[in-house]
Amino acid sequence: MIIVISSRTSLFILCSIVICSVSVLGSEYFYHTCNNNANFTRNSLFKTNLDTAQAILMSDANTSNSGFYSASVGNGSDRVNALVYCRDDVKPDICRSCIKDSINKSREACPSTKEADVWYTECVLRYSNASISNNLDTLPLVYLPNPGNASDMDQFNKVLRDLLDELKGQASQETFASGNESGPGFSTIYGLMQCSPDLSSVPCSNCLDGLMTSIYSCCGGKVGARIYNPSCQLRYETYLFYNETIVEAPPPQLPPTPLPVPPSGKSINQLFSSIKLLFCSCF
Repeated sequence: MIIVISSRTSLFILCSIVICSVSVLGSEYFYHTCNNNANFTRNSLFKTNLDTAQAILMSDANTSNSGFYSASVGNGSDRVNALVYCRDDVKPDICRSCIKDSINKSREACPSTKEADVWYTECVLRYSNASISNNLDTLPLVYLPNPGNASDMDQFNKVLRDLLDELKGQASQETFASGNESGPGFSTIYGLMQCSPDLSSVPCSNCLDGLMTSIYSCCGGKVGARIYNPSCQLRYETYLFYNETIVEAPPPQLPPTPLPVPPSGKSINQLFSSIKLLFCSCF
């Protein structure tokens, strides 16, 4: 079951573990939240600004492969701040497809709210009339445990903790990290962490710390889990679920060939004269 901890810390069982696939290119819908505390009408200025901001996100995604896009349109209570980011291991065409799907999902699922978060496996879309860029936002917390149980829970948790500690260190510096460690019983534990690219190192690390802590309350002893909040995400499984990229090391450079050094006591001209005589004698 997907479980959500809202700002009121209530738990809701929302849907079955089977998640619908949305796009033929591979983007997979996960979950969304709509903040019903502030609404807009169909013909309002906020609606116009939201459509413009989402159009900017889509246009930027079509002209750049950065995987992170943001836009701010309007002023005051009608201002729209929007951002979207894709997982770093996702190919550009799937990223663009996911952004398009997430925008369509937000229009369908949150047609009149001034704040929404939409999670796909490959991307995260957010918009609000409040500031969201560079701000750590840890609620709502959404998680989906893998139903399988680890056979050696203590050893599994130890390896998992070591793996996640390593990934957190890398992700806090680079916003994304993936890797694996050998687990108990000839298994391999694969992990992935990502922060919203607008976060700096310290908030990113704090965000991931919060997700790691929640593992023990939501998913302890499970062989996998997805844990999301608006600012970061964590996932681990005993099967490969992310795209591995192999970066080939450049070929080693040969040391430069040293120039001949003139013998002691001879000038450069004398050396070249000797080479010329040697060359002529060969013919």
